[in-house]
Amino acid sequence: MDKDRVAEDISAARANLEQALAHLEELSVLDPGSVVFAAHALNNFLTVTRGTVDMLLLSMQNDPDPKVRRWLEGLRHATNLMTCVVSQLMSASVITEVKLRFEEVNWPELVQRVCEHYQHVAAKKQIRILYGSAAEVPFVWTDRVVIAAILDNLLSNAVKYSDAGKSVWVHVHGEAASAVCRVRDEGPGLSQEDQAKLFHPGVRLSSQPTAGEPSLGYGLAVAKHLVKRLGGELWCESQLGAGATFCVRLLAHRPQ
Repeated sequence: MDKDRVAEDISAARANLEQALAHLEELSVLDPGSVVFAAHALNNFLTVTRGTVDMLLLSMQNDPDPKVRRWLEGLRHATNLMTCVVSQLMSASVITEVKLRFEEVNWPELVQRVCEHYQHVAAKKQIRILYGSAAEVPFVWTDRVVIAAILDNLLSNAVKYSDAGKSVWVHVHGEAASAVCRVRDEGPGLSQEDQAKLFHPGVRLSSQPTAGEPSLGYGLAVAKHLVKRLGGELWCESQLGAGATFCVRLLAHRPQ
């Protein structure tokens, strides 16, 4: 399966999930039993996924390419994060803390990889993702799986609210004891009223996706929460009619 097909499958899965959540919002009463049942089913699937990844890690422990093991470890970590969330759905009385895995991360390299992956999705709307980086950017101390998910959300919004044929600029630079990634689009921009509502869960803004993509108003709230757990900052710079720029600041790694 080539990279384009993988990117399309991931995009389709995301769209299907958002549509399913939109249908749930239409229900007057949400049956808790159905949620628990679905959570248990998801937990079973995640158990299979985690076991498969563990077997792959064991069988490929001597692979000469270190990136293979890093990718598999990232997949196992993502599975563990999902399992923790599912466990909370299965029982409101069980509080499972999602443990983040901090490590030294090459911030420009990770952002570039996410941009290259998302270009396949953006190409469907003839949108170009243009990546750039300053000459010297410090390594950051973060969870690479969580920050990749945050970047995915920001790029998804930039593409979702941009017209076909536009561009999205992504740039990384260092600032004192931190590093910042800026995602700028050519969308409709945000009014002061909408900016005041940003990062609030379930709040939908006045601007609408340009190609009928689903939008539930939870993505930025989740991203804000995760960035805070990483010890960083997430904010928006925008003017109505002049696009929007979402910025993520992460702390630089300080060797002990």
